[in-house]
Amino acid sequence: MSSRDSLMEIQTYATVTRKVIAEEGFAHFHPTACFPARRLIKALEGVPPDAEPERIEAGVLLWAERQAEPGEEFLVAFKIGPTQFKIVRRVGDQAESAVFNAQDETPAS
Repeated sequence: MSSRDSLMEIQTYATVTRKVIAEEGFAHFHPTACFPARRLIKALEGVPPDAEPERIEAGVLLWAERQAEPGEEFLVAFKIGPTQFKIVRRVGDQAESAVFNAQDETPAS
């Protein structure tokens, strides 16, 4: 799989995430993991809204890893600021990520 294909997968999950945000709002957005092979999506509740983004990322990744089967691909989206979310895609030891604006279609860079 090329890195371009992977980026499309992140972009696709960003589109899905934005649809959820449009329906439910961003203020109480819960970290959400997607396990494509199992067609499974899970949300993590109870993350303190004032937690530091670095701590949120570490905790969310650990949670998603524990939900995944060994070597299974997963994507996880989580809030990193008042208007942005980050998606991390992981397969085995390899990971990639991108930051997105919650309200529009452009990556935050």
